Amino acid sequence: MTAEKLNQLILETKQNKIKVYPCNNLRASNVGHPCERYLYLSIKNWEDKTPHDATLQSIFDLGNSIEDYAIKSLKESGLEVFTPTERSWKVENPLITGREDLRIKEEDGQLYPVEVKGLSPQEYDKLNSIEDFYKSKKYYVRAYPSQLLVYMWKFGKEKGYFCLVNKLTGQIKLIEVAFDYDKADALLKKAERIYDAIKKNDYSELATCDDCSMCERCDLRHCCTARHEPIEAEIDDGTIEELINRRSELKSSADEYNEINDKIKQALGERKKVIAGNYLVTITETERKPYTVQGGISQRLNIKKL
Repeated sequence: MTAEKLNQLILETKQNKIKVYPCNNLRASNVGHPCERYLYLSIKNWEDKTPHDATLQSIFDLGNSIEDYAIKSLKESGLEVFTPTERSWKVENPLITGREDLRIKEEDGQLYPVEVKGLSPQEYDKLNSIEDFYKSKKYYVRAYPSQLLVYMWKFGKEKGYFCLVNKLTGQIKLIEVAFDYDKADALLKKAERIYDAIKKNDYSELATCDDCSMCERCDLRHCCTARHEPIEAEIDDGTIEELINRRSELKSSADEYNEINDKIKQALGERKKVIAGNYLVTITETERKPYTVQGGISQRLNIKKL
């Protein structure tokens, strides 16, 4: 058998493992997702999810081996590590299910929940405190603490740990996470809103995300009324980037700030998405209702640092 056929066999094996599983309730692993409508659709329209690809399936499989590696390494370090016999559990009212990775037993005799995450070297270096998670530019990293907060809520623990594994070097570090009642309470209220919307069969009042790049990658995008149509971005010749940088310098001067804003719109012309140096510039249009002002289309300029 040739290497080409062997590689095809490996690929097909991964593809055969790809499945879209039923989702009947919120999970600790997804409740931190920033889009409430996505969480609603994950339950109501789970059958409509676009299946992930073989690359993502490989990442999932690798995650299982990373968990085993982390447990082995922690035990070798002399820590008392336990993997509960019954790893699946649920929080009632609102219903959130979860699955533990492991627990660490400390000198006080208590078992504290530990969540294992395999990360790229760049992400591994950036995350050294719980604040670093919340400051991350990646929405799924910002959502990680929610998972651990639900665990702590469930078991009544004042703290838990992230066990981070560098997927390139195998390095491991633990990050302590103190229980935050306000954030945990906000998560539970968020869950209540989603379940209320499911009962009403109406998600119009649920919050959506304002990150168009998330919408474009969403596996339920085709079911969501809040979706954004993908638009190919053009590359700016430097004109818009210069105006944006000047605008940043003029925030204290509202008149000139607005003037620069108008010039950026003029420079965009008919284009809806442009990469201008280190910025992604997009135009979103909303209909202005004819109340005290004349009706028509208004344009909103969105500038995001890349």
